[in-house]
Amino acid sequence: MCDTIVTLDSASEGGMTLFGKNSDREPDEVQNICIIPRREHNSNDTVDCTYLTIPQVSETARVFLCKPFWMFGAEMAANEHGVIIGNEAIFTREKPDNNGLTGMDLVRLAAERSSTARQALEIIIRLLEQYGQGGNCGYRFKLKYMNSFLIADKKEAYVLETVKRWWAWKKITDVWSISNVISLQQDYDECSEGLIKNAVDKGYCKSSDNFNFRKCYSDKLMTWAANGGVREKCSRKLLEGKNKRFTMKDFIDILRNHGDGSQWTPNKGPGGTICLHAADPLFRRTQTVCSLIAGIGEENMVFYTTGASNPCMSPYFPVFSCNTELPSEYKEGSKYYDKDSYWWESEYYHRKALSYYDSALAVIQPLINNYEKEMLSKTEGSGINVNQNTVDNYFLKARDIVRDWGNRLDKFSSVKTSFYYRHYWNHYNKINGIIF
Repeated sequence: MCDTIVTLDSASEGGMTLFGKNSDREPDEVQNICIIPRREHNSNDTVDCTYLTIPQVSETARVFLCKPFWMFGAEMAANEHGVIIGNEAIFTREKPDNNGLTGMDLVRLAAERSSTARQALEIIIRLLEQYGQGGNCGYRFKLKYMNSFLIADKKEAYVLETVKRWWAWKKITDVWSISNVISLQQDYDECSEGLIKNAVDKGYCKSSDNFNFRKCYSDKLMTWAANGGVREKCSRKLLEGKNKRFTMKDFIDILRNHGDGSQWTPNKGPGGTICLHAADPLFRRTQTVCSLIAGIGEENMVFYTTGASNPCMSPYFPVFSCNTELPSEYKEGSKYYDKDSYWWESEYYHRKALSYYDSALAVIQPLINNYEKEMLSKTEGSGINVNQNTVDNYFLKARDIVRDWGNRLDKFSSVKTSFYYRHYWNHYNKINGIIF
């Protein structure tokens, strides 16, 4: 499951739109980062999405993607024009189709084809109405769902929520967040004609006058199981309870949030946390596998990612600017453990740290905080140019923090975990080839 947050310049320091997302998927589901250059296409070109092939447009923008290794689409996408998009799974009384564009397909397609947030909104709606949404979106566990989107640029932001080919959207004023629950109720700005008619025809509401998107369409059982309402409440509290303008550091802290419990641990703490940790095959079978934050303004835009799971144990590093590529030493990952892949190397240490979680976290967090404080001071603000040397330098520093910490884990105090928790993680490690 996932959480996505946004604040517009009216609520952010420095007159920037701030955007963040934790992508929560299955523990072994590697999420790579990549940059696709701007391209021109022929009139008869097509694009192979996850399940459908559709016509290509004449030109696609340069984009940065955080994407599951096995699919076309992306969980988070940003383009050279400063448009950024993230999606959430939502579970509804209407069942998903067996085929169609996935939510991740729509995220990538809209980023490649838009130059403003409003244009991205319209592109998703048009593609949704033309091709529908559907198909399996899970990795080893089959999962189908509808989608919610948060779309932003330097000037505005929109929330778009969808059921089959129907939709409703709202323009954001200051702050918003989405989790795995329909966030719009009667507060939408516009909706498709069939959305309300279908709800009335099927008895979800008595008339159009008392239509409430969330109440009419939510699958209560699946939404409860996904802890969407719990995490939405947490993110809204963190966004709405601040008396001063938000900074990039505030967004980092939100995406690392484990709730109010100071004694929280991944093996016994509640599952409805923004920094999500997997623990069992039923109710806590997903975790944060990648995290992205961004600041988009009139003069510059900056993007940071963990490029790895568990943001509580992963440093952010800068990744996407006008004249940069990925960090020179970054290597993608795939299905099985690969020590040369940054995602898998980090995952190796993260899983080892589960046996020492309290002391491991206490050691790495000050190291990360000091590194990120210095990094943000050198990469934020008007007139600051994030170049390739900057990207390479901070990636190497982030990797060194994780490596040095990971190589000392055996010296930390261990924690007692249940047989079932250990069995759960041993099962995954047997599949992917991690050996301690």
